[in-house]
Amino acid sequence: MNVVADFLNSGIRLTTPILFAAIASLISARAGVLNLGIESKVLAGAFVGILVAAITGDNTLGILAAAAAGALIGLLMAAAHRIGVDLVILAIGLNILVLQLTVFLMRSYLGGVGIYSPDVDRIDEVEIPFLSDLPFVGQLLDRLNPLVYLAFTLAILVGMYFRTRSGRHLLAVGEAPIAAASAGLNVGRTQMLALVTAGAIAGIGGAFLSVGDLGIFTRNMSADRGWIGITAALLALNRPAFIVPAAAVFGFASAASIRLQAFDVPPSLTQFIPQGAAFVALVLVGLRAQSRGNVARLWRQSSRIRLRPRSSTRTSLKSENTPT
Repeated sequence: MNVVADFLNSGIRLTTPILFAAIASLISARAGVLNLGIESKVLAGAFVGILVAAITGDNTLGILAAAAAGALIGLLMAAAHRIGVDLVILAIGLNILVLQLTVFLMRSYLGGVGIYSPDVDRIDEVEIPFLSDLPFVGQLLDRLNPLVYLAFTLAILVGMYFRTRSGRHLLAVGEAPIAAASAGLNVGRTQMLALVTAGAIAGIGGAFLSVGDLGIFTRNMSADRGWIGITAALLALNRPAFIVPAAAVFGFASAASIRLQAFDVPPSLTQFIPQGAAFVALVLVGLRAQSRGNVARLWRQSSRIRLRPRSSTRTSLKSENTPT
């Protein structure tokens, strides 16, 4: 196989689950919710997807079950948000819970802890007439299943949705929830639908890992792809037009780390490349004042933990320390 085509093909496949997670994070953020539970939804989707596919023998049902699992976690977060639960703390708890729950279920019912390898076929790749027969393009499109095309199509559809009336309502809820409520918009329902939709999309991203690409489930299979998806959404400024390039940065960084292993590069260095890319992206986000303000706004709307003391508190402390 052509080396360049092989690298690009690997990068596209590694970008796919990150892109699903990034789209899920983007939808939540534009609805005014800081969704740090993407990791749990990706992992739950990977586990439930392959489990249902193994039981039913139908990969499609496995993907639908993965979407349902992610949507269920999103619904749980939405219900908790409605009653005033701190979503940041809840999301961290869900990430830990889902990870340990999958380990428990694998140990108790699936005969192992590390790998669950049922007799499940991977999703068939898409054969595009004429293009698949071309030397370079055919190698580039090798092993790309429908979920890969779905991820990139979703990125376009989300951008188109934000231009519709209901999409603008969602943006209004995220930008100014009090003003949106005053205008008659149902803020709670809009955010609930956004969290449920984001959960379903993240769950499909998990299904791509287990049912779509490998046909197995491994412990902690999401491997921080949910967190990287959140970082990609931040790097894209939560804008659909930038979400694919932002996710591709991390996907191709992972592909490069895999390719470098063949050149006797120390494993510690190759494994650091994706995390290093995430660190650089976060630094770039932090250097942009508007991005910092958007993250701070999402944090205040989703968590009761204060990033800094209230201005009134600072003023009172200053007045107490001022000599009379």
